[in-house]
Amino acid sequence: AGQGTRMGAGQNKIFLPLLGRPMLVYSLEACQATPEVDELLLVAHPQEVERCREIVAAHVTLAKPLAIISGGASRHQSEMCALDHLRPRIASGEIALVLIHDGARPLIAVEDIRRLIAAARASGGALLATPVPSGERMVRATPDGIIAADFSAHSLWRAQTPQAFSADLLLWAYDQAQSAGFEGTDTAASFERAGLPVQVVAAQHPNLKVTTPEDLALAEQVLRERSDASHQ
Repeated sequence: AGQGTRMGAGQNKIFLPLLGRPMLVYSLEACQATPEVDELLLVAHPQEVERCREIVAAHVTLAKPLAIISGGASRHQSEMCALDHLRPRIASGEIALVLIHDGARPLIAVEDIRRLIAAARASGGALLATPVPSGERMVRATPDGIIAADFSAHSLWRAQTPQAFSADLLLWAYDQAQSAGFEGTDTAASFERAGLPVQVVAAQHPNLKVTTPEDLALAEQVLRERSDASHQ
């Protein structure tokens, strides 16, 4: 759903070049390289479905099935489109686990995806996250800007993607959210709203979300370092 307005690129940021290839490609390749992932479903802006098809054809060597469908006006609505597309296979038990990943996080590592899947299989729901540094102070403010609560950094985490869930439970949670007119800021929000637990899995590798030109430069630096390390 994100069109990258803070990037100032005039297009969806997932199409921006990252070391010469569209950013989207890196997330697809990481998922393809994860043994536990059987297939991929790319949910695209309705006006960008064809462009996604062209990028996949030009840049991705498909080792697993990949389908591309139109999404909705928001992240939550796009996830509902994906679940509706998969609904018959979830209901039949063919699909047991669903992972949701943000194409603007191109640095996701296969090792972290595998650890996330293992946690979701054990608990029903899990998300990657990084702990808030101990030196940071986190507060909640009232509408007029007065501090209402102070939180200890050691108990706080920054949620990332992928987020992984038991497919039937996630579908049920999203159906409940839709009936109530609820839209979560991430996938886990609807799962939690339904009273279902979500396990936090500490990310072991950089997994930043590319939002600004500075983020794009940092992502390129990390990818270069990974490439250099793999050739040593």
